[in-house]
Amino acid sequence: MDFLEDLDEYNDVMHNAYLVVTKRKTLDSLYKDLEKHHKDYFMLPFDFSDTEVIIENLIDHFSDMEDYEKCAELVIIKNV
Repeated sequence: MDFLEDLDEYNDVMHNAYLVVTKRKTLDSLYKDLEKHHKDYFMLPFDFSDTEVIIENLIDHFSDMEDYEKCAELVIIKNV
């Protein structure tokens, strides 16, 4: 893999985590998406045992990507 492919894969991983944290998708629905898209696997970047750390990492990532709508939603979730 080259750098851009690695970066795309990393962004996909972070997006998967965002979908799970915001409850837009469950792990089961991510597995079902694999079949639809003919993929062999999906990845998640974290052990989901420490939600606060996960949300902070996601906020940092989406802030770097300048995706402030996702950041705002994650801050709300964090503060609940």
